[in-house]
Amino acid sequence: MVTALQVKTTLPGTNAMAGAGADRQRLLDQAVEWFGKASSLAAKGEIVEAGALILKGLDCERRARARGPQVLGLIKRRV
Repeated sequence: MVTALQVKTTLPGTNAMAGAGADRQRLLDQAVEWFGKASSLAAKGEIVEAGALILKGLDCERRARARGPQVLGLIKRRV
């Protein structure tokens, strides 16, 4: 008897989607790290350096949102 879980894990692209989730989480963790460092620099008065780290954190968040299947890649062209 095949369960729904077994079917789901054998579908093509499942590993890629799991990898995308891991990449997304890694990028979000990295963003949190950048924001923490920026906060400590800002508390010391190093505003320019803190601003640069905030931009790095925002870049990580932007890249995390772009991970995973893209809508245009899922739509097949019909001729």
